[in-house]
Amino acid sequence: MIVAALVMLTLGGAGFLYRLAVGPNLSDRIISLDGLLTIVVTSMMVWSAFTGRATFLIVGVVVALVSFLGTSIFARFVEGKRR
Repeated sequence: MIVAALVMLTLGGAGFLYRLAVGPNLSDRIISLDGLLTIVVTSMMVWSAFTGRATFLIVGVVVALVSFLGTSIFARFVEGKRR
């Protein structure tokens, strides 16, 4: 069951990578990067459940916080660019 979840997350990550590379504008790329980081955090949580180690949970929380801050900074940059 966990292997199936990791395969589905990999397929979702591939879709986000495609949108990151092809995205027609900057906002599409920012959203795809945020989605890709969400996939990474979710994969860490699934892997933590698979291995039974809490280390991946801690790393996942840190990556989620950095992802949130990065997305906020990018959004502020795009908003400032439009003014």
